[in-house]
Amino acid sequence: MSTQPQLRGSLTTGRIVMLVVAAAAPLGVVIGNVPIGLILGNGAGLPVAFLIAASLIACSAAGYVAMSRAVPSAGGFAAFVTAGLGPRLGRGTAYAIAVAYFAGVLALATGFGYFSNLILAGLGIELPWFAWTVAAMTVVAVFGRRSVDSSAKLLLAFMIAEFAILVVLDIAILVKHGLPALPLDVFSPDHVFSGQLGPALMVGFTSFIGVESAIIYAKEAKEPERSIPRATFGAIAAIAAFYVLTTWLVIGSIGVDDVVASATESEGSFIFMLTAANAGNLTLTIMQIFFCTSLLACLLALHNATTRYVHTLAGEKALPRTLSAVHARHASPHRASDAVAGLTAIVLLVCAVMGAEPYIGLGTSLTGLFTVGVIGLQILVSIAAIVYFRRRRDPRIWTTLVAPMVGGVGIAVGVGFIIANYSTLTGTNSLVANSLPAVLGIALAAGVLWGVRSQPAAGETESYESEEIATR
Repeated sequence: MSTQPQLRGSLTTGRIVMLVVAAAAPLGVVIGNVPIGLILGNGAGLPVAFLIAASLIACSAAGYVAMSRAVPSAGGFAAFVTAGLGPRLGRGTAYAIAVAYFAGVLALATGFGYFSNLILAGLGIELPWFAWTVAAMTVVAVFGRRSVDSSAKLLLAFMIAEFAILVVLDIAILVKHGLPALPLDVFSPDHVFSGQLGPALMVGFTSFIGVESAIIYAKEAKEPERSIPRATFGAIAAIAAFYVLTTWLVIGSIGVDDVVASATESEGSFIFMLTAANAGNLTLTIMQIFFCTSLLACLLALHNATTRYVHTLAGEKALPRTLSAVHARHASPHRASDAVAGLTAIVLLVCAVMGAEPYIGLGTSLTGLFTVGVIGLQILVSIAAIVYFRRRRDPRIWTTLVAPMVGGVGIAVGVGFIIANYSTLTGTNSLVANSLPAVLGIALAAGVLWGVRSQPAAGETESYESEEIATR
């Protein structure tokens, strides 16, 4: 019998929901993403982008949640693509999803630095944005080496604070403006299709990224066959309601005709300005504190998810074997965590030295890459789910055929819009910057080519599993 430490199953449904919702970061979305959707996207029609994204994500989730029961694994999307489409595409998916999640870690670390600098500069504390990014990554590195259950406990407090401040803001707007703060005009075609729908859909899809991360905690869940589906759909429903309602109220408090100009003028300070006007300076101060903890919570959750993809790849010998080590006491993928944290700091240091703009520019382009990667691979997962269950003549028509088909097609259209408008996200016409999504294709191809070299043809339907090893 092996005495090597393994990832342990201790997470309840509630704690998985915490990790999932923390990765979605509701408060971070409202403060950091909503202004981008208003400025670069479809303006007052932004709530509909959230509804579209939620619907398509839920349809896609129906397929991969069904796959999570049929193909239990910590490999996540890669395991499902392997089961449905073979190990070569599965390996390519693993590479691409790891790159996408790493882009998300970079985007969140950048956002934390930018907003911490913005908030603390108003209090007379002047430090470059990268200094705050380093501070955040230090905290993430410490918790990343510990058990994921420890992270879940920390995220609980952050999550409660996030939802509480959003509820306070929503109530304050309703009290001050009444029902006119919920203008039905936001749902009219004139507003829904105004501006550029691509960036709006990016904001919508990005805001739900994290809900798929429930599946990668399968080996650490107490009852994965029940807790993973509940956590996934519960998180989608909860955060969709908050996004739509809060964005609707934000738009209504300014006015559908004036909200884009106001957001353009304020950029990252837009929600802060609106909070002070509707709920007072004390609420603003509390929001700013909670916002920083929200970004930190999201960064920690995405770091945990990225670490587990790296750990899985290392266990498959697709990355250095040492990264598959499991900590003897914490039962965590500690070396993978250290590698992700260190690489994040190095990449962002280079960007800071080169003078990159952390909000509109570096932040938006990394967020776009993150979104295209995670959402785009859900198209492949939807296809894999359909193929897998059709081969087995599964009688469930909605869950294993219609829902993943609707989700896959809808997401493909959304990804097409995002790529077509990628120059809007980067803020430049540079061919190099706007070709950033090609990195995902390269990662996918690299995984497929590695699979051609290393995988036997007989393994075409085996699941993508990681082998955890320990080093002393």
